[in-house]
Amino acid sequence: EQDVAKKRTGSSGINAEYGYQRTIVDQVGCTQATLAERRQCLYDLPAEKFSRKYIDIQNGDAYFTFPMIFGEDAEVVGLVMIDPVVVTINPRNLRNADFTPDSTLPVVVSTVEQENYSWSWVLQPPFSSMDDLRTQSIPLFATLGKSESEMEEVLALYPDLDATSVWSLMTCDMRATCPCNDVAGEMSSATNRDIYRLYITHRSSLNFPALHAYDSIALFGYKDAMFAPQEVDVKFRSVLIDQLVRLTEDKNMGDDWGVFPGNSMILENSEEVERVSTDEPQKDICDKLRDMDLVKYGVQNK
Repeated sequence: EQDVAKKRTGSSGINAEYGYQRTIVDQVGCTQATLAERRQCLYDLPAEKFSRKYIDIQNGDAYFTFPMIFGEDAEVVGLVMIDPVVVTINPRNLRNADFTPDSTLPVVVSTVEQENYSWSWVLQPPFSSMDDLRTQSIPLFATLGKSESEMEEVLALYPDLDATSVWSLMTCDMRATCPCNDVAGEMSSATNRDIYRLYITHRSSLNFPALHAYDSIALFGYKDAMFAPQEVDVKFRSVLIDQLVRLTEDKNMGDDWGVFPGNSMILENSEEVERVSTDEPQKDICDKLRDMDLVKYGVQNK
């Protein structure tokens, strides 16, 4: 809420860079003239006021699909969350944080492989084949200023996969995996904080990929998961809990999991589940997408 209060400037004008982040302060009525008044207004509100009962958040839905598919307005997320202790300012500028901890704090930047896979609200086009995917992707890439040949270069990064998986991986890499690699890299320049990168590719016993909230569902014992966890699911959960214990109690993610950049932890369908990589997640793909200027559509705080 503190960061939201900072973004609104004046009673009538909105800072252009953060314009759509005024969503919350406008809808809950905290539109006072000064920052101190807006902040106090937000602090005084009951927690219930920050629910969908009072806040209508429509912008930002496009985060789960192809960049700019619904226009610029849908690209902006109205919810802005800043950690009040560990990451006290926007993550990209963590090196400038005023708060200096007494000891080094570990920070884990975590993403799943297919954030948007097979969810009804993903707004995923109904691709029936790779040819259909190509046909529908041509105008989407054109919106980003990319030619048909450039589109083919991107699709070629995902060989031997069905159209739905290509779409899911491609959009997730553009939106989440690669941008979060970049954010984690910038965060790593902060002193007194060790940045760790976690990437989850583990598939459940039902063989669906690591999708939105998959790690959280596992962490909380598969409550309301709509399937009975099997041995592979229980083991994945055990690894997650072990990592959480190391993070909160030991403040040490282990000698094998080094800080980022230089090391990443992959949770996959292997006997050990854990695997340390010396590269960032999806490195070759992210390098190509960066070269094509297609990693700028991730949704993070400014």
